[in-house]
Amino acid sequence: MGILFTMRKHYVIAPFLWIFFVIVFTWVYTYPSVVHAAPVGNINIIGAKTRPDVIRFFMDTKEGEQFDPARFANDIQRLKNTGLFYDISSDIQVQNGRQNITLSLSNKFSLIPIFKFKQGGGTSVLTLGAYEVNFLDRMLEIGAQYERMSGKNGFVAWFRHPYFLSNKNRVGVEIYDHIFTLPLLTLEGEEEAFFDNDQSQWTMFIERRVNENLLAGLALNYYTNKFTPDNTTADKTTLNTQFNTKQELHDGTTISVRPRVVLGRINIDRFYVKGTKLAFSVEVAENAIGSDFSFIKGLIHLTSAFRPWDKINIATQFKLGSKTGEEFQHKFYLGGLESLRGFFDGQFRGEHMWVANIEFRSTLVEKTKWVIQHNIFADLGKTWDDDSFGLDGFSSPFVSFGMGFRLILPRIYRAVLRIDGARTLEPSEGFGFNFGLQQFF
Repeated sequence: MGILFTMRKHYVIAPFLWIFFVIVFTWVYTYPSVVHAAPVGNINIIGAKTRPDVIRFFMDTKEGEQFDPARFANDIQRLKNTGLFYDISSDIQVQNGRQNITLSLSNKFSLIPIFKFKQGGGTSVLTLGAYEVNFLDRMLEIGAQYERMSGKNGFVAWFRHPYFLSNKNRVGVEIYDHIFTLPLLTLEGEEEAFFDNDQSQWTMFIERRVNENLLAGLALNYYTNKFTPDNTTADKTTLNTQFNTKQELHDGTTISVRPRVVLGRINIDRFYVKGTKLAFSVEVAENAIGSDFSFIKGLIHLTSAFRPWDKINIATQFKLGSKTGEEFQHKFYLGGLESLRGFFDGQFRGEHMWVANIEFRSTLVEKTKWVIQHNIFADLGKTWDDDSFGLDGFSSPFVSFGMGFRLILPRIYRAVLRIDGARTLEPSEGFGFNFGLQQFF
């Protein structure tokens, strides 16, 4: 039992690795039975901006092979799950003993601009960029953005290929060279210190779709962090000095690998989601591979959604994370738009964390080009630093709840404008608004 709850050194990873390998070997050899029918004749693609040969390659159903209704249904669902199309329909006609398939697809607008501006506390941040998810009409994603924070320049660029050498492989690369303010706040949201994090990072990943309910992947990470105190005022200098006496921020290079396994799938139908997905990941950094820091960071992420009625969507998620090491750049951060609404971004930090969210989404108005949803939600979570991961980490959680609205533009890729108003209860009472893009999860 000690190995399940003890966080000393690298023993924290034992349960994560055990789950990881058991799942892989169990699912690799578990495939659904295939029901064959008449062979597939022609697969005709009409209406799509994406190249027909790309769509055919993306599908498991192939011309000349036996037609499998379950496989074809999965092809349709995976095309929906790309989020690239706002209308997908199919027609199958039997001619000369062959099943000729006609797929009709309509592409969403997929060149998305990026603009953000934030100013406060003596800091200003400007972000400009764009990304395209149907680059060269081949379902490739490419993007870049320029950042300027308080007179300092940065950039981010990325590329993702969803069918590299095989329609079962997805690869990508991400490059960062930017400066951002490290969240250093007390539990009550008071500013504890002021440091900028100058970070350069590249990440490469590959994912393999083993079957419709199992995905396995591996990511390689290389990043450097340099912390600079913001001593522009006497008060900031005092806080920074006091903070450094408790725990110093360490510059350095991190080299890590991160295996990942995903069970299940979340399916998209227009602007509704349905299904269950369970993801396991473990990030491992070691001095032996050139990293200045050694740590193991495990994460379990469960997402589930269902539709009890036609215009109602209920979605939930639960995350559980734990790590070794004490460096601030590797901690878990909670708070803000993507985790605990109503609190400040990154208000809570720790070597261990859990967070749970539930949303009740109801469609109020549905038009061809726009949709309005109402949302009721509750968020709970906790972060803490400790040598051991025990049940005491689930006591006195941070809590917020509230409601909001979503403006959805179904013909634009991931165009969901959301606003949430949240009442916070623990560890401090208050009220806050969060604005953002895309559904929470």
